[in-house]
Amino acid sequence: MSSKAAGAKGNLSATQRAYRKEAERLLLWAVLERKKALSSLTLEDATAYREFLADPPTGWCGPRHHQRWSPLWRPLEGRLNGVTLRHSLTVVRSLFAFLMRQGYLVGNPFVAVALPVQPLRPLGSSRTLTFSQWDHIDALLEKHQETEADRRLRRGMRWLYATGLRLAEITSVKCEDLTPVEYRAADGTMATDWLLAVIGKGNRSREVPVPAELVMELGDELARHGFERQVGAVSNRGVHVMSRFDDDLKRPVAWSASGLYQAIKAFLAQAAEGLDAADASQLKKASTHWLRHAHASHALNGREGHSPVPLQIVQNNLGHVSLGTTSMYITSERDERLKAMRAFWKTS
Repeated sequence: MSSKAAGAKGNLSATQRAYRKEAERLLLWAVLERKKALSSLTLEDATAYREFLADPPTGWCGPRHHQRWSPLWRPLEGRLNGVTLRHSLTVVRSLFAFLMRQGYLVGNPFVAVALPVQPLRPLGSSRTLTFSQWDHIDALLEKHQETEADRRLRRGMRWLYATGLRLAEITSVKCEDLTPVEYRAADGTMATDWLLAVIGKGNRSREVPVPAELVMELGDELARHGFERQVGAVSNRGVHVMSRFDDDLKRPVAWSASGLYQAIKAFLAQAAEGLDAADASQLKKASTHWLRHAHASHALNGREGHSPVPLQIVQNNLGHVSLGTTSMYITSERDERLKAMRAFWKTS
């Protein structure tokens, strides 16, 4: 299993954490349940591990918010569904293949274990937000101005939606990664917006456009806490875009990916209150990655009064290697699809 590049400060990437979780989980199961070393696991053991993940004992399960060093931490939250079970077994297969290449193992028992069928589902087909759902969320965010935590949550959600960045990407970028760009807009007037330098998956770099108003709001927050309002000021170097400006800290600290994720999940659950059953259900299930899907879907499909964004631009925003991956987001809203087809059916 090839290692992934760590962050500049040696922190584990999201992929590394996910792979570590799977390796730890298997190692604990092998030692505690099978009383074996990894090198002694057989096909029978590998099959038993698949069944274990599909229906783990309650003693192996616990809430995800406990830290790994806590006595309340558990390797699992509950049984794994088809998608997560397939991912877990795929990672374990890769781990054993890596150990074979290193000469630690002579065989890979997980190769013969059947994987759950991969569901055929377009990217973001159900894990996205409609225009009306996002408008509802954004209206609620507009009221979040009273406390630093309120404004930070608003900043996180609006930046995720506007840029399409991944959670790990948005929590790693800093003020010095932003560059102002003056250009001629479609109406012929001069405009200024910003480009954000991002290091994404595979250690690939890209520049993602950011609206000027979001950068101005970040500048306001910096000034509110005694820093230079100009985001690109030398004194702001090292300050994360997603910073926590706590009053008892001399310098702001980065908002963790897990902290941002949990704050957005809690906000979306509250935003579901008072909506109809279908919308409420969607918002309760939504997470940070849904904002990335919404960015792609809304940009590519356009909304009333706005032209769709070209496919290649959205591909760059998302950091996709394949244009085909991005094109899977080109879908009309459900009602628009039905209206268009009804018009077609009536003419045939």
